[in-house]
Amino acid sequence: MLTIAIGTTSKQKLDYLQEILKEFKIEANLIPCEVKSLVSNQPLTSEETKLGSINRARHAFELIKETGESVDFSIGIEVGYEKNNDDKYEIFCWTSVVDGRNNVISGRSSNFLMPSFFQDILKNNDYVGDYLEDYMETHDETVEKLVAQAIKGRKPFIMDATRKALIYHFLKHEF
Repeated sequence: MLTIAIGTTSKQKLDYLQEILKEFKIEANLIPCEVKSLVSNQPLTSEETKLGSINRARHAFELIKETGESVDFSIGIEVGYEKNNDDKYEIFCWTSVVDGRNNVISGRSSNFLMPSFFQDILKNNDYVGDYLEDYMETHDETVEKLVAQAIKGRKPFIMDATRKALIYHFLKHEF
């Protein structure tokens, strides 16, 4: 059984990670760690988002190491936004894995264009989470609800990035 430190205490992110580990048929003891990303609360570039995921993974690894516990590796997950070539914001996620040799392996999710409702919110650097309920209440078509759930839970982005990072980590000899 693996021991994995994860740079979050978010039940949502922990559940997503458990789901992926189950898919991979990997048994692991997850150690949630409350750590800082050392980037803004709502990163607006890919570089800042990736750095946040690396910082979370590194700090979680160090935190567990300081306790004297053994850990196989750590994971950091960071969701962010960035403008595309059409000057529109897209949501995505970076997940990073840090091991005992300080190797860093990262995976990035696909991008998803944010609905027009959120474009001005992001341009003003207002926090998307503060407006999710408004969006969900005013957009009640089936597809709109699916989009709202994807943005609120961030599951497709976190799952995509985390799967990639773990595949790259476990199969590093292949990449």
